[in-house]
Amino acid sequence: MKNFRFIFLRLCIYLIAGILLAFYMEISRQVLMITGGVILCFFLFSFFRSGKLLFPDDLFGIASFLLIFYLGFFIAYFNIPENQPDHYIKQNIELTDSLIITGKISEELKPTAFSERFIMEAEGLISGDSEKSIHGKVLVNVFRDSTNKDFLRPGMRIMVPWKPEAIKAPLNPFQFSYSRYMKQLKVEQQLNLDPSKISISSYDPSFRDKAWNLRERLIQNLKNYNFGKDEIAVFQALILGQRRDISTELYRDYAAAGAIHILAISGLHIGILLLFLNFLFKPIENLKYGRFIKPVIVIILLWSFAILSGLSASVVRAVFMFSFIAVGLQLKRKTSSLNSLFLSLFFLLILDSYYIFQVGFQLSYLAVLSIIVFQPMIYQVFSPNNKVIDYIWKLSSVSLAAQIGVIPLSIYYFHQFPGLFLLTNLVVLPFLGILLALGILVIILAAIQILPVFIEESFGKLLNSLNLFIEKVADLDQFVISNIQLDLLQTIVLYLIILAVVLMIRKINFERLSFFLISILLFQVVTIYAKANIPAREAIVFHRSKASIFGIKETSDLKVYSEGKVDSTFLIDYLRERNIERLENFQIPKILEFSNKLILVIDTAGNYNLKQLKPELLILRNSPKINLERLLNNISPEEVIADGSNYFSFISRWKVTAENKKIPFHYTGEKGAYVLKQDKQN
Repeated sequence: MKNFRFIFLRLCIYLIAGILLAFYMEISRQVLMITGGVILCFFLFSFFRSGKLLFPDDLFGIASFLLIFYLGFFIAYFNIPENQPDHYIKQNIELTDSLIITGKISEELKPTAFSERFIMEAEGLISGDSEKSIHGKVLVNVFRDSTNKDFLRPGMRIMVPWKPEAIKAPLNPFQFSYSRYMKQLKVEQQLNLDPSKISISSYDPSFRDKAWNLRERLIQNLKNYNFGKDEIAVFQALILGQRRDISTELYRDYAAAGAIHILAISGLHIGILLLFLNFLFKPIENLKYGRFIKPVIVIILLWSFAILSGLSASVVRAVFMFSFIAVGLQLKRKTSSLNSLFLSLFFLLILDSYYIFQVGFQLSYLAVLSIIVFQPMIYQVFSPNNKVIDYIWKLSSVSLAAQIGVIPLSIYYFHQFPGLFLLTNLVVLPFLGILLALGILVIILAAIQILPVFIEESFGKLLNSLNLFIEKVADLDQFVISNIQLDLLQTIVLYLIILAVVLMIRKINFERLSFFLISILLFQVVTIYAKANIPAREAIVFHRSKASIFGIKETSDLKVYSEGKVDSTFLIDYLRERNIERLENFQIPKILEFSNKLILVIDTAGNYNLKQLKPELLILRNSPKINLERLLNNISPEEVIADGSNYFSFISRWKVTAENKKIPFHYTGEKGAYVLKQDKQN
């Protein structure tokens, strides 16, 4: 039985390996099917063979590994839009003004300052009298005006003109990529629409859509009471999973205080709810069949909370995970909890292999796994006799255990470490339990319009106290370590080090000590490799609307050329990833030189009579009123660059002129920042 203790851990490793390979390896469908047939035959052969052996060998284990590995590859392969013949990106249909797409709104996203955003599940393409069945997710941006508030909602079927656009990649290096984020949600293209172009054909809500509408009605009920703007925003996020009303300032405060995880319903919320329900229904265990009845009731209530929260993807995943853990807890064995965790992971990845790339999914599983593994070890370090101190120490051990698991990944994604996370969690975790219980009560009473004033005021004060505490902690910015650079290889090796430490705590021997030391050495190697890959010198024309910003990097220094001092937050990602230690500001010159290339900068001023000057690069800024054709005839540059300070009408005209002269044209608002690396011979 020892070999089966962590069977689902091993199955998950095999499955994940297959999934990851599918995303990074191209293979034809015919080869995939033939390979699958061979692996299945090998598995069946090894299975029947193992039944006849007195002493089983490793052949059946190898066959099982190959089968689960292939299952992961197979599922991921058919999840990828490029491998789906009916996906809209695979349709070779000429885009015309008469082409119409039909689909169903499946999800509302956080709006921008200019548009409401939704995800639409495509259903058909209409061209004249013919309609073709298609599928796939589309990002729908609906331009805001005074009439389209709550214009669309999940469950609506719509018909709109089909003029798809690519979701733009970030225009400056190392910035957050919304296009990559959307791709991880299987959204390949977007539509930018005026409300007048949208025709609502029907309203056919699914069960999930009805849950979303229920959540919206509950939110509207809450807005009828006297909660402050920030209080109601946090209330919606904490209990109902709706974060659209959280201000940027409030979000930053929670991030700096190390409490950002409570603003999105995740494993933390469901875990606290599970512990509360386990405690509440513990007397049921004394009844006949109570050990079976109790987890059923707990699981039903967890899913009821998921419905209350609109059945958003993150909530469904968390409840799915903790439904398995609820059964594991009932068995009262740590191995049961671990197997339940990995069993839920296994099934979720089979349902949707794209989950593996989603940050919330990764952090939730790592946090829960870390708590199961590390919390008992940490708690045993200190055994207080005082109940109050023991309670505080339990909370501290849970918080520390969770952080061990998520810190490397959090730094990789968010590039900061809140030094006061322990203080924050000591206050927030017990606070969160009270808020969850009282918040659900407030929602129910508000829905039936019998919410007493004293409960309303008390709950409002609790929310306000939480926000004030978070604000005070966030103000202690000297405890927030920001702009930490950590790449993917370093993150993976950090987890190897954590694994090595766990193995040594359990039993120290030569092999485990060697594994630990090799992991440390490997981290040093990948860190040196990461630094060696940073170019010593490069020039860059950043993109910024209505402004010109150029940079020249030399080792760890960056010279920034602009009309005024540049806001450091604009360059923060570049400074971190390029390991910049010193920043110098200069006025934009007329001529720059980099890597034996002469760069001419042309703006609105000056008379450019350039008979002797032959620059390789030409930068246009501030919409200069020049005859570009004549200028190109005179200097014949290798490339023309236009930054974000130019009028778009000028850009369009210059682009045509450059194309006619067969000179490459780079507009930073379209192709992103222009980067010029130093020639190797220099």
